[in-house]
Amino acid sequence: MATLENFVINQAKISEQVYDYLRNAIMTGRFAPGERLDLEELAEQLKVSKMPIKEAVTRLASDGLLDIQSRRGTYVSRVDARDLAETFAVRRALEVLAGELAVEHVTPEVIARMNDLITRMEKSAAARDVNEHLERNFEFHGLILELSHNRKLIEIYRQLRASIHIAGVHFRSENWLARVEQEQREHRAIVRALEKRDPEAVVRAISNHLKRAKDSLIADVESSKKV
Repeated sequence: MATLENFVINQAKISEQVYDYLRNAIMTGRFAPGERLDLEELAEQLKVSKMPIKEAVTRLASDGLLDIQSRRGTYVSRVDARDLAETFAVRRALEVLAGELAVEHVTPEVIARMNDLITRMEKSAAARDVNEHLERNFEFHGLILELSHNRKLIEIYRQLRASIHIAGVHFRSENWLARVEQEQREHRAIVRALEKRDPEAVVRAISNHLKRAKDSLIADVESSKKV
């Protein structure tokens, strides 16, 4: 006979699966910023009780992906240009620090992996697959964070990803394809600086890249509001 402890663990797994499903739906654009979620309908669709839905929604709200409004409902968090600019400022500071630390740990294998990701980003852009492009882009930058070997830095950095990713999915204009060439030049400059173990060059390359990326994405968000 299953014990009570096993039953609780199984319930926790259900909650985790619901969390993963809803997070993926938000991150890939199936749920748009500002969209209201019908929690009862979700429970019926997923064939689960309300408790796993509630637990998943609470976690997503703490992640900044959902906005729970008393007596009004649960909404996918909106993307605000000012919040995005502030998020990028923090991301830039963290990634510059990570780059400085990374020069002490860079290996030929990591350089090869970063170059492979650049190639995969180019292929996803050619296929006009914005989600794949964003995933490989974050993987590229994630490698820089991993090379820092600083757990707290990595933990804080990961909390910033969601809002930037959502903005990229929903508000990135068609111009993003035209920007890929510039983006890839910037990525290659980062790789060259890391390969040379030149901390000043790494800081400069990362800082310039993220400043340009911030300006481009915020311009897309602001222009979308004028349509």
